[in-house]
Amino acid sequence: MRTPEQLHLVDWASLYHAYGDGTDVPGWIRALYSEDEAVVDGALDELFGRVLHQGSVYPASVAAVPYVAHAAVHAVHRRHLMLAYLAATGGTEAETWPGPQQEGCGLVAEELPGLLHLIRDPDPEVRRQAVRVARRATGDSLRPALDALTACHRDDPVVRVRAEALTVLSRLDADPGPLLRAALEDSEPAVRATAAVALLEEDPTPELPAVLVADGGDPDFRLVWTEWFPGVGSTEDRLQRLINDDPELVHELATAWIAAGDHDGRGTRRALRLSTHWRGYEEETVALLLAALPHQREWYWRMRVLDGLADRVARCADPAAVAEAVLPHATDPDPRIFRPAQLALARAGDTRLLTAVPEPHPDALDALATRTDDLDLRRQALTPHPCPGGCGGSHSSTDELLDALTPESAAPLLPELTALLRTCPNRRLLHLLGELGLTDPELLAALDELAQRTDHLLAPAAAVAAARLGADPGPALRLLADRLATDADRLPEAALLGPAGAPLLPLVEPYLAADFPRTRVDAAEALWRITGDPTRAVPALLAEIAGPIPTWSAVQALSVLRRTGQPLPPGQRALVEGWRDLDPAVMADEIFWSRQDGERLHEEVRLLLDQQP
Repeated sequence: MRTPEQLHLVDWASLYHAYGDGTDVPGWIRALYSEDEAVVDGALDELFGRVLHQGSVYPASVAAVPYVAHAAVHAVHRRHLMLAYLAATGGTEAETWPGPQQEGCGLVAEELPGLLHLIRDPDPEVRRQAVRVARRATGDSLRPALDALTACHRDDPVVRVRAEALTVLSRLDADPGPLLRAALEDSEPAVRATAAVALLEEDPTPELPAVLVADGGDPDFRLVWTEWFPGVGSTEDRLQRLINDDPELVHELATAWIAAGDHDGRGTRRALRLSTHWRGYEEETVALLLAALPHQREWYWRMRVLDGLADRVARCADPAAVAEAVLPHATDPDPRIFRPAQLALARAGDTRLLTAVPEPHPDALDALATRTDDLDLRRQALTPHPCPGGCGGSHSSTDELLDALTPESAAPLLPELTALLRTCPNRRLLHLLGELGLTDPELLAALDELAQRTDHLLAPAAAVAAARLGADPGPALRLLADRLATDADRLPEAALLGPAGAPLLPLVEPYLAADFPRTRVDAAEALWRITGDPTRAVPALLAEIAGPIPTWSAVQALSVLRRTGQPLPPGQRALVEGWRDLDPAVMADEIFWSRQDGERLHEEVRLLLDQQP
C-alpha cells in the first residue's frame, strides 16, 4: 500500500482516465481521508464517474489501486465503497480482458494481504466488499484468502456476506464441488440458493432447480439486477443464462418468488420474460403481475408491473380483474405510476377512467376512445394538449385511435382531424388522411399550406395526401423529385402516389440495389404500386426472405408480397411456414425482437399463407 505522501511517485500526467489525464486523481485520493462525509462522497463520485467510468478500467484507474487500498484501511468514511473500487478495477475476468483490467487484477492481488483482515471488520458492508476484493487472490495471496473466506462463509453473522463468500470460494477453490453440495444443506435459504446457482453452472443435476424455486425468493439472496459482482458477473445474469430455455421453470420461479414478496422485482422480471419470449403464456403473465402488484413498494417495480399489465390487458381473458387492480394507482401523484395505470384501465375498456380520474392522461383517453363509439370522447381524444416537454407547443396522443379509424368512423371526426393536422402535423396523420379518401375544402387548404412549407419531412407527405384526395399531383412530384435523389426515406410517399408517381420511376429503381434491406423493400413496394406490375418487385421482395431467422425487413416484405397477391415459390413457402411456429425467444435472442414484432410476424405469416393456392 502507498500512503498519500507518496502520490508524487506517480507521473499522473502520463496516465489517463475517461475524461483526460490523471493529474486530478491525487486530489480525489487525499479527499478520501477527510472527516467530512460529504467530501469523501464527492471524491468517490469522481473516482467512479471518471477514473472507473461505467466500469471501464484505464491506466489511471490501475495506478490509483495501492493508494485506494491504503484509504480503505485507514479512512473514516465509506471504506466499503473504496473496496468496491478495488474489486471493480479488475473488470470482469483478467484472462479474457488483457490490458489495464489485467494489470488491475494483478495489482489488487498484490494489495490483498493487507486487506484480508477487513473480512472480519465490524461493518458488514466492509466485510462484503472485502470478500469481493478477495476474488482477485492469486499466487501467495491465494491460500490466506481461501482461509479467510472459508471462515467468513462459516461464521459471519450476516447471511448475504456468508453467501457471497461462498460465491468467491466457488471461483477460487480448485475443487469447490464438496463445499457447494454441503451448502445445499445450510440453514439459510440464501446460502442454499447461492450454492445451487454455482452448481448449475458447473454440474447441473435435476434437484437444483427445485432449490432455486424454494430458496431463491429470500431477500438475502443477492439478485439485484443493477449490482455487478466484479470477477463473477451479476447473479441475475448468471441465473438468466441457466434458465433461458425453460419456460416452465421460469413460470415456477416467478410464481414462487412473487409469493415470497417479489424482492428486487425478481419474480416480476421472470413473469415479464415469460410472455415476451414464449408464446402461449399471456394469461399466466397477467396472473403473475396481478399477484406481484401488491408487493411493490419501490416506484420502479410498481411501474414495471403496471406497464406489463397495460401492455397485455387488451388480450387477456379477464380485463375486468386487471381494471380493478390498477384503479387505485390511476390517481397516484407520480406520473410514472398513474400513466401506465390509466392506460391499463383504458385498454380494459373501463369508463371509470372518466369518472374516477379527475384529469385522465391523453394517452389513456386515446386508448379508451379507440374502444368506444362515443363521438364526444373521440373528439376529446383528438384535441391537442400542451407539449409534455414544456416547450410551450402542442402535442398529440392519438396513435391508437388513428390506427383504428376507417373512412366511415372518421367522417364525423373530419373537423377534429383537420384541426389536429393544423396544430400537430406529422407524417402518420398525413398518410392516414390521404388513405381515408375524405375530401373537404378545409382539409385540402390545410394540406396545401403544409405542402408549401420548407419542412422536408412534412411538405412531401402533405402534397402526396392532397394528390390522393384529388388535388394536382404536380407539387408532390416536384417535391419528391427534389428529395428522392438523396433521401430514401421518401420512398413510402412515392409508393402512395400510385400510378401518378410514374415520372419518379427513374429515381425509385436504383434503390432496388441499396445497401439497406428496408430501403430495398420500400423501393420494391413503390415500384409495384406505381406500375401496378409485380414482375420486377416480387423478386426483390423474395430476396429478403432468405434465412431461418426473419429480419424486420423480411416481415415488411411479407406484407408487401401478400398485397401483390403473388404465390410464393416452394422454397420461400417452406421457409415462411417454418416461421409460423418460430419461438419468440429465438427471435429475441437473435435479433432483439420485441413481443409486438413477434406478433406482427405471426400475423403476416398467417395472412400470407392463408391466401396461397
